[in-house]
Amino acid sequence: MISVLFVDDEPVLVDIGRLFLKRAGDFSVTGVLSGQEAVRLLQENTYDVIISDYQMPGMNGIELLRFVRKQCGDIPFILFTGRGDEAIAGDAVNTGVDFYVQKGGDPKLQFADIAHKIETAVERRRALQAIKASEQRFHDIINFLPDATFAINTEGIIIAWNREIERITGTRAEDMIGRGAYSHAVPFYGSRRPMIIDLLLRPDPGVEASYPSLHRENSIITADGVLYIAGRKHFFLARASFLYDQHGKIAGAIESLRDITPQKESEEKLIRIIQHLPVGLQLFRIEADGRLVCHGGNPAAEEMTGMSGRCAPGKVIEEVFPDDEGRKICIICRKIAMEGGRDSIDNVPLSADGCVKHYNIRMFQTDPGEVAVLYI
Repeated sequence: MISVLFVDDEPVLVDIGRLFLKRAGDFSVTGVLSGQEAVRLLQENTYDVIISDYQMPGMNGIELLRFVRKQCGDIPFILFTGRGDEAIAGDAVNTGVDFYVQKGGDPKLQFADIAHKIETAVERRRALQAIKASEQRFHDIINFLPDATFAINTEGIIIAWNREIERITGTRAEDMIGRGAYSHAVPFYGSRRPMIIDLLLRPDPGVEASYPSLHRENSIITADGVLYIAGRKHFFLARASFLYDQHGKIAGAIESLRDITPQKESEEKLIRIIQHLPVGLQLFRIEADGRLVCHGGNPAAEEMTGMSGRCAPGKVIEEVFPDDEGRKICIICRKIAMEGGRDSIDNVPLSADGCVKHYNIRMFQTDPGEVAVLYI
């Protein structure tokens, strides 16, 4: 039900209006005889729409409209007046009236028209409120994301800049929202330049080449890289995807940047440790074609086995372990890479450069689809 406040200093017209509107639609009508009384009710109650006469003693319709716009916001307001003065109509429009209706004619037809205008104004306001609520939820969600996140519209204007990105860049949202021309890149690169969010909206092979790790999958771009913020080196994993409006059309894009500096530093430290291990280590990973392929090893693996050529990254495991004993290792490694776990084979003979050496082999999963082989 739509609640209506009907303001007119003519009691008969208020009664007629209440009667016709109740018959015309699902309306609850409260009638008052002055602008002052309307103000008192508006301070105590809320209404979906206000209909007001213009010429009333004490407070006219325009003055009531000014009060409503200042104190009550965007409540739909219909000015219902017997005067056809263009100046009044212009003043009403400038003050924010929704509809201007001149009195006269068949009351039934006139109030049917007013009922239609009420429904139109209320539906329009509710739609705008729904959009604002949706936008507010969007900004609230963005703000509480743990990753640094920002969004732009299709023109490249920043429409969201969350708290985490404020924290890591020291740049406030109020200084960023509304800016364009690649302003979002300045806190990261010190200059205006495309980021992966821009490449999502406007692909550019030349710029994409500057992101060696860039990967496109459907409507999502991911990339990782190094950025210097406040003089400190950071590793970020960036991910950008489209934003859509209520009609399913692309409305912009959103990018999140996850600071993976601790993980990268740990990985680099682990790599340095592995490189200096006194035992041999190789990593094998299952590729898309199903092959189990070497992705690297430490110097000790080559020194201990003498298999430098066979240990090279890109070699399938069957080339590294080609003999009968090696086939057993290949089967076990593939099973561990796919299913997890660990296994071992002791006193394995490995032939390299005409010499046979014996090693204890230890195999374990390091990641889904990946297995490590240790030579002890």
